Amino acid sequence: MPAAYNPTMEQLVTEHYLVPETFDEHQQVINLRKILRSLDDAHKSDAITKFAILPTTACNARCYYCFEHGIKAVSMDEQMAKKVAGYIIDHCGGEKVYLTWFGGEPTVSANRIDQICEILRSNGIEYQSNIITNGYLLGNEMSLRAKSLWNLKTAQISVDGGETNTNRIKSFVGAKDNPYQQVLRNVEMLIRLGIKVSIRMNFDLNNYQDFKILLKDLLQKVSDKKLLQVVATPVLGEYVNNDGVILHGDDKWMEEKIVDLNDMARDCGLLRFGSQLPHLEFSGCSAADKTYTIIGPSGKLFRCLECVHEYQSVGDIDVGVTIDDLYESWKELADYDKCRVCSMFPWCMKMKNCSSNDRCYQLDHFQQCDFTIRNMCKQFMNKEDDRDGISGAESGVYSN
Repeated sequence: MPAAYNPTMEQLVTEHYLVPETFDEHQQVINLRKILRSLDDAHKSDAITKFAILPTTACNARCYYCFEHGIKAVSMDEQMAKKVAGYIIDHCGGEKVYLTWFGGEPTVSANRIDQICEILRSNGIEYQSNIITNGYLLGNEMSLRAKSLWNLKTAQISVDGGETNTNRIKSFVGAKDNPYQQVLRNVEMLIRLGIKVSIRMNFDLNNYQDFKILLKDLLQKVSDKKLLQVVATPVLGEYVNNDGVILHGDDKWMEEKIVDLNDMARDCGLLRFGSQLPHLEFSGCSAADKTYTIIGPSGKLFRCLECVHEYQSVGDIDVGVTIDDLYESWKELADYDKCRVCSMFPWCMKMKNCSSNDRCYQLDHFQQCDFTIRNMCKQFMNKEDDRDGISGAESGVYSN
């Protein structure tokens, strides 16, 4: 602030773009979040309309970094699937239902997905779904069922680099062909059916250089790039190889590689962000949303897809939520010392129960903010060039 008040700065002061040095903006964000969340909760119905369902905790892949190591492999049986469908019908309030299929590997128990969807459809429940999968079993027949019966809209498929690394790291059980190539064929099939596909390459020090190979393969094999998104995501956690060597880099390395790799995807048109500017986020993680629940293969209820051990259950579909204190604890936001000086704090939401603790991996926000700034510059340059009778694309300054 200048020593003397300047009337031309009145709007900046009124709208809090300029504040006194002693003003605690961090606490102001916390206070506003509490108010906005309470107002949002008050306007929500008691209906549960968003369900993440684990038809199994078994998986046909053997990824070394899987957070579900130690979880017993359990698959939903026919009777439990019927009860899950009944629970959805009883709690959705007749509203449209949004389903997420997760695991384990959900396609291992695709028959249970079929069953649940058939029951919902026969009872007149409107629904759509998305799936988080390794994509190996989503061949032609299953993809057609996913389109027609599951009403699948999006699929997030994880890979671990190019052909060699993906096949080695995934180490698919009973694979009789080339899993990586099969996944690429399945991606093309899903896209031809009009299903959006997001490819997530999990990277560490061992395979990050494969991202360029993956992008090249996808550009060659996928017909409609508009329905495809590719993103590089770091492997979190301290994992070692057989020689005892840590496979992932430090936070600084991850931050740099996230930017570098995802810039590659963006430059070839396979990574697109919306043009929304950073804003005050208050709704946060789905774990804090009362209209959302997670159902395990044995009917247990959970709050976070990365916290599905038996001891993390908050109840079951027979009696509902029974551990109220654990359920409520998922609404508590984290507030670490590093958050106080982070410019992204108003946009970033981390829960106290989050498995990543105080480690900050909200780097996708920086990616999106960076993209937004570039997009705004591109639009500005296009307008400037148009005045001279030259389009931005023709000038070559920002063309892809």
